[in-house]
Amino acid sequence: MARQIEQVAAGVHRFADGAVNWYLLEEGGELTLVDAGWRDSWPRIEQAVQAIGRQLSDLRTVLLTHGHPDHLGAAERVRRAGVPVRARAPEVDRARGKARGASPFALVPKLLPHLRRPTTLAFVVHATRHGFMTPRWLTDVTPFDGDEVLNVPGRPRAIATPGHTEGHTSYHLADAGVLLCGDAMATRNVLTGDLGPRLLPDALNTDPAQTRESLAALEGLEADLLLPGHGEPWRGSAAEAVRQARAAG
Repeated sequence: MARQIEQVAAGVHRFADGAVNWYLLEEGGELTLVDAGWRDSWPRIEQAVQAIGRQLSDLRTVLLTHGHPDHLGAAERVRRAGVPVRARAPEVDRARGKARGASPFALVPKLLPHLRRPTTLAFVVHATRHGFMTPRWLTDVTPFDGDEVLNVPGRPRAIATPGHTEGHTSYHLADAGVLLCGDAMATRNVLTGDLGPRLLPDALNTDPAQTRESLAALEGLEADLLLPGHGEPWRGSAAEAVRQARAAG
């Protein structure tokens, strides 16, 4: 594999797929895929499943943190292979391309002022090459609601963290001390390249104020490993990650 999958915690595997991460949760020989990368990530998902000694028939569900095309990615292709895709109820219309502002072209006016930065331009080019502007929307999404423990491999607890999108969801693996935070926090700013726990730029958030408010839902969680949608895994308490994200502005 050109990109390697790595085990980052017991039963938790990370795949760094260019500028975005997706994750496989493994329990009792069964798998949950958290996010689905880019539109063209399907072959890499197949390879990753095989690399950890499992088969596609072991994949039980896809959990979306949110419906942006760099996280929605290959989810429809996975769904067509017979794997249900789940998202928080307010995110379903976005994942189906039906929500107002779901089109990736809605981000273009916000990004234009940032294109003078080489890092921003590189990210935009990379994302476009991997299908960000031409997403394959889901035709069927199974909704969930509430901050519940989901009955899927890994048994993650869904944590509502809206703001980046309307129904953005983080996932807490209490027994493993792991927080999969999607884009509620990042450890790499995709527009500037800045590192460390932080919010993504306001230009990428549907409701920047709500994104900041949602940090409160994460800071009290018992976790010592932060797994973001963008950037490297970060070790430290959830409270410290939130403190650094707030300080970063």
